[in-house]
Amino acid sequence: MTNIQHQDLFARHHEQVLQMMDRIAERNNVLENKGQDVSPFANLLADGVGRVNNMQHDSQQLVEQLLTGGDVNQAEVFTSVQKADMSFRLLVQIRNKLMQAYEELNSIRV
Repeated sequence: MTNIQHQDLFARHHEQVLQMMDRIAERNNVLENKGQDVSPFANLLADGVGRVNNMQHDSQQLVEQLLTGGDVNQAEVFTSVQKADMSFRLLVQIRNKLMQAYEELNSIRV
C-alpha cells in the first residue's frame, strides 16, 4: 500500500472511532441523567474511549502551544503525541476485535 492509501485508511478509522466516541458519550450522558444501571463492560469501554479522547485533546493542545511558541518542552510534546497515537491504535484494534466477535456470534446458527 502506498503512503496515501495508509493515510486514507487511517483517516477513515479515525473518523469511525471519533463517531463511536461521540455516541458512547451521548449514551453515557443519557444514562447518567436517567439514573439507569449500566453494565461494567459498557462503563469500562466508555471510560477507555474517554481517556483516549482526552489524550488526543491534550496532545493537540501541546502541539498548538509548541507551534505558537508557548513554553513547552519538545520531548513532552513528542511523548504526548506518541501516547495518544498508541492509545488510538489500541482502541481501533479493540473495536476490530469486538466487531469480529460480534460477526462470529451472528454467524452461529441456533
